Amino acid sequence: MNKIILFAIVILIVIGGGILLLTNKSTKQQDLSSTENTINESLPTGIPKNQSTITVTQSGYEPNVITVKTGTVVTWLNKSGQLVTVNSDPHPTHQNYSPLNLGEFDDGSSVQLTFDKAGTYGYHNHLNPSQTGTIVVE
Repeated sequence: MNKIILFAIVILIVIGGGILLLTNKSTKQQDLSSTENTINESLPTGIPKNQSTITVTQSGYEPNVITVKTGTVVTWLNKSGQLVTVNSDPHPTHQNYSPLNLGEFDDGSSVQLTFDKAGTYGYHNHLNPSQTGTIVVE
């Protein structure tokens, strides 16, 4: 009888110890993840890039001429309600600056390009060539 009681006590201690270990490990993991979030929030995000946004509307690119510094990321945001393109001049060959041939993108989406070289870059909407724009990079 004493052996059965002793065995039951040992089993209870093992089970209780296991529960304590699992609970303690779970708490430590939660503490670590909240510490990681705090660390990530406080770290610098790097050197901010210059950014500029051009909105594509039903009437064209707004603004249709911008001046930016080298290294600027230009984003074209499509709010035209239709499929549009950004393509380098001249229409229809698109040969002046091939990186600017960003192609088609749907309403509500965007495309972007980083301008690393000074110059003046003309572009247009290949689907509606009367819609044009110019980017001057200094």
